[in-house]
Amino acid sequence: MATPLDISRDLTLDLEEIIGQCVAILGIRGSGKSNTAGVIFEELLRHRYPMSIVDIEGEYFGLKEKYELLVVGTGDGVEIEIDADCAGEIAQVSIEQNVPVVLDLSGFLSDERTELLKAYLSSLWNLAGTLRRPYIIGIEEAHEFIPQGVKTELKELIARIALRGRKRGLGAIIVSQRSAKVDKDVLSQAGMLFLHRVVHEVDMRVYGELLPWRKSEAKEIVGALDTGDCIYVNGDRVLPIYVRERETYHAGFTPSLESVKSPELKKVSESIIEAIERARNGKRRKTVEDGLRERVAGLEEMLVAKDERIAELEEVARTLGYIKLEFPSPIAPLLLSADAMRPEALPYRSGRPAAVGRGVPTVDGEQEVGGDGADTIDVEEESPGDEIPAAVLRHIDRLVARIGRSEVTHRKLIGFLVAHAPGAYSVGQIAAWTGCASEMIEKDPPKELLDAGLVCRERRSDGVHYRGALRSFVNREFAVYQPDIGENGLHRVTGLLRTRLGSIE
Repeated sequence: MATPLDISRDLTLDLEEIIGQCVAILGIRGSGKSNTAGVIFEELLRHRYPMSIVDIEGEYFGLKEKYELLVVGTGDGVEIEIDADCAGEIAQVSIEQNVPVVLDLSGFLSDERTELLKAYLSSLWNLAGTLRRPYIIGIEEAHEFIPQGVKTELKELIARIALRGRKRGLGAIIVSQRSAKVDKDVLSQAGMLFLHRVVHEVDMRVYGELLPWRKSEAKEIVGALDTGDCIYVNGDRVLPIYVRERETYHAGFTPSLESVKSPELKKVSESIIEAIERARNGKRRKTVEDGLRERVAGLEEMLVAKDERIAELEEVARTLGYIKLEFPSPIAPLLLSADAMRPEALPYRSGRPAAVGRGVPTVDGEQEVGGDGADTIDVEEESPGDEIPAAVLRHIDRLVARIGRSEVTHRKLIGFLVAHAPGAYSVGQIAAWTGCASEMIEKDPPKELLDAGLVCRERRSDGVHYRGALRSFVNREFAVYQPDIGENGLHRVTGLLRTRLGSIE
């Protein structure tokens, strides 16, 4: 279902079009560029779209007049002071708990600002690779961070988010008053453009490359744009529009003689403040308990490495098949007569093996039918109808043991979901059925189960839902055994794992 964004009466734009998108908003100071950025941020906040805004002038705190978001940084106007040491933890709280953040960098020196941004954006990039949820990063005065012709670590990081973040759900809104100074690779790959008025010839040349018009025509149209007017470009769609004015306080407005009343700003909940404070103070001295936890984590990594090595060895062993040769007693020299070598005397007929212990020629050249199988070569071949092979059972045991060492909440969640597959259940429903606190499920999602593909997470209009994915997990995890156990074998493995995981306490 479409979710319209109220940006302009001249434009129909859906929220889905923003997800994972690189958006560029360009124009000189006073052209309405910052207002356009603020309007887009207002619409995203209205639909609870998670975001961070990199604000180097302290202009975006006015969004708090209507929306609940956190302003961090240093100096006046910020709610919590942070530095590069705890920037990664703040980013983690923002993306995991859907807390919109304004990163006010107005009080930092250039080097401090660079180090903080690198830590903050690196954390967002890494977390987005795991969470895979929509998240957008707005960057004001982007030409200072992704300049044309200059190579820096921070520039490479921002360019990576803008150009390759879509697969991780990351989007970027690049805002700049000097389009000629912004890295051309980023601008040329931006899927959505809001082009306000420019006057510099070099900036006009950039517009000429971005617009599908003759350069003289583009210069005439762009030069005639008034404040708030811009050209919207999205693929083949080119449309002149007027962007509505911001509903919240615009701290970056052009001053006038009229008096401006300071707005009343919304405050974020105390729980969010406490979470941020814990993150900011996360660089405390390690306690004995912290040391033990690190040691346990190291041992768990060693166990995982050993499990992987065992799996490799089992895969080598599986290439030899599951044919078992038994020699109940020493075999006499096989001095077979000519009669014994006749086709009808051999244990294999019509391309199929004879029954085990039957039809095997003796040293006298006679076929021994019945008997106890002594002094014979028994060849046992497991078929898909046989019981689950020992190697597969060991694989199942290791998997169940690893999940059994996870958090109680995670164990209860997987047990419930595999038992009630394929239905999807909200966090509240899972909490009611399992007796776990919904806050624990929300704040501590089962990352290991999600990464393994045992559990799927979906974000819906009424919140996060989980569902079990045991069948697809088995088809993928145990596919290497399928040539030996067959399709029915995978069904038996799924049934056994459902029973074992459902009984974990």
